[in-house]
Amino acid sequence: MGRADDLAVNVLRQGQPLRIKARGASMLPLLRNGDVVTVTPATSPQIRVGDVICYESLPERLMVHRVVARAGDDLLAKGDAVGSVDTVSPARLLGKVTVVERCGKLTRLDTVAARVRNRVMAVLSRHTPVFPLAVHAIRRLRAATRG
Repeated sequence: MGRADDLAVNVLRQGQPLRIKARGASMLPLLRNGDVVTVTPATSPQIRVGDVICYESLPERLMVHRVVARAGDDLLAKGDAVGSVDTVSPARLLGKVTVVERCGKLTRLDTVAARVRNRVMAVLSRHTPVFPLAVHAIRRLRAATRG
């Protein structure tokens, strides 16, 4: 694991919230590359389907994905824009994303409205990536309105 990842894991394991920069496109459209997320330490029983979590993936990287289901004590997590699902054991869970910061604007993920929206996204993305479907729908809508 990289030094920065080691430090992040240690901070979260000590029960302190942490702001980290999101990397990649697996959580589009919710998270863009470079967004800053606040991760609040959480345990598996505190996590609901739809929550966006931070966990240690294999091989030893930090991941931020949405919980789409539970399997006993494990969480099933996936990026909104990808099809593969990770099984996250309670030992690998580091916390829950509670705030997304983009261009100075803060979006809370722990409000009632956000939890409902997150749950819907989890249901929609359970078996298919949501982002490609959304892009396709938007393109069709634009084409239809242009004639």
